Amino acid sequence: MRRYRSQGEGNGKIRLTTLKRILVFFHGYNRQIIIALITVLFSTAFSCGLPLILREIIDTAIPSKEIGIILITALAYLFLLLSQEGLNYYQSIIVGYMGIEITNTIKTKIFKHVLSLPVKFFNQNSSGTLISRIESDTQQLYMLFSSVGLQLLWALLSVIVSFSIMFFNSAKLTLLVLAITPVYVLGVYIFFSKMRPMFRKDRDLYAKIGGFLSEHIPAINLLKNFHQVGWSREKLADLNKDKFQYGFKIHSLESTIWFFLMLMPQLAIAAILYKSVAWIRADLITIGTVWMFIQYIINIIRPVIAVSEQIGEVQRAFGAADRIFALLDQSSEMAPVPKSLPKFMFERHIEFKNVHFHYEKDKPVLNDLSFTIKKGETVALVGPTGSGKTSIISLLAKFYDPIQGSILIDGQDLRDIDKNQLRSKISMVLQDIFLFPANVLDNLRALRQDIPDQKAYQAASDLGVDRYINRFKQQYMTDLHEEGGNLSFGERQLLSFSRALTFDPEILIMDEATSSVDPFTEIQIQKSMSHLMKGRTTIIIAHRLSTIEEADKILVIEDGCVVEQGEHIELLNNHGSYAQLYYNQQEAI
Repeated sequence: MRRYRSQGEGNGKIRLTTLKRILVFFHGYNRQIIIALITVLFSTAFSCGLPLILREIIDTAIPSKEIGIILITALAYLFLLLSQEGLNYYQSIIVGYMGIEITNTIKTKIFKHVLSLPVKFFNQNSSGTLISRIESDTQQLYMLFSSVGLQLLWALLSVIVSFSIMFFNSAKLTLLVLAITPVYVLGVYIFFSKMRPMFRKDRDLYAKIGGFLSEHIPAINLLKNFHQVGWSREKLADLNKDKFQYGFKIHSLESTIWFFLMLMPQLAIAAILYKSVAWIRADLITIGTVWMFIQYIINIIRPVIAVSEQIGEVQRAFGAADRIFALLDQSSEMAPVPKSLPKFMFERHIEFKNVHFHYEKDKPVLNDLSFTIKKGETVALVGPTGSGKTSIISLLAKFYDPIQGSILIDGQDLRDIDKNQLRSKISMVLQDIFLFPANVLDNLRALRQDIPDQKAYQAASDLGVDRYINRFKQQYMTDLHEEGGNLSFGERQLLSFSRALTFDPEILIMDEATSSVDPFTEIQIQKSMSHLMKGRTTIIIAHRLSTIEEADKILVIEDGCVVEQGEHIELLNNHGSYAQLYYNQQEAI
């Protein structure tokens, strides 16, 4: 599978293929879309009808001095105004609900898809990037599903209807407005096209400050220990200064440009007033018509500004859509299992046969690796960092497939075994501990409600973890703090170990599982594990060689190959790589 690459980053170009994929999300919302379109049509009609009624009030109702006529036209104006606002409110509710629902559907779809992706995908992409795709990018799409299409339609209709009515009433005044309009539209376009890169840089500076804080706040104790709090404070002050100076530059430029942009409509109104004086005297035009033109200018300017503002938002939304679809296009590992695939059983042995593997081409990790593990054996993998030990268990769990060679269980190639069936027989205890934001019991059974409580209690009891749990007032119902903060590091490792045992695996894998615990806890683990490992295939990766002296077989891995294998005493007597590692470690203690 190719490495995931975020597409559309920063350019946000509107692509037809992206638009087609976005429109798919509107399926099932025909009723809401039709209602929203109808409300836009009526709202535009009411909006464009208001200046006409206002003209009648000025030209007819007020001069007549008839209270009845004035009241009727005023009520008509109020009716249209309230109807327009009511339709706009109803429209915002309809499309807002639709937008929120579609956005949440996309978030759920992305998260479900991310959960189905293979482990190697997560090794190549940071969690921060994925969180941004799921949360930030989907929120960026919200406007596309809630308002942008209707805004564009409203703007187009408002401009067309307003100019049509203006032209019908006075072609001369309309041409005067049209002469100024291109200059205004060009100014708005230049403003947003030039300011947009500046807004991006401003957000980058904001992100720098956020990144600085996220890195330095967790390290406050370390900064205090090394007397570097002052340096951290000065660094933040420098970042804030850069943000302030650039932010003020944007604010000043933005205010200047908006001053001239808002001046243009006023110039158009001034020109209309200037030209209309002589025409009013000559009875070629009425005062109400002049005021109507001023209202229509406002009607035209509002949608032009709205559309111009949304051009940038639309581009950003399409960029977000490209990134989302690039993620959704990643191949899932949850493909349907062929019906012809036999049920997986582990009864005899695991065999690595001439296995080659690499994460990056021309950088081999495993080279022609071959060894066998019998069922029920405890096998230890030792060797220097980067020798390929963790890659071996990643291949065994089908997080990756070999580049060449094969991994066989009872003669059956792992490629022909269902991942879920295989992993149901494996439990892992890793050096990096993850505890869920839940109670102790749910952590022991990894949030699976189908695991009986008693099974979790028994696993904790077998490892002696229950004596730590029972000191809490709520015992197994105790909620763990963030990252298990109300447990010591050793207790967190024991809890993760108990979690693995709760599932009663046929194959138990421990990757540096005891490397960070104190000697007393390590001894406790070794004693508790002795009867649990009986009849279970156990693979141990450990740098602390004293913990694997009782292993049935020790494999020494160097440069992706098995250079030695045998029992502890046998390997010491060989005076090879294992003996050198062991004695060097003893001298270092």
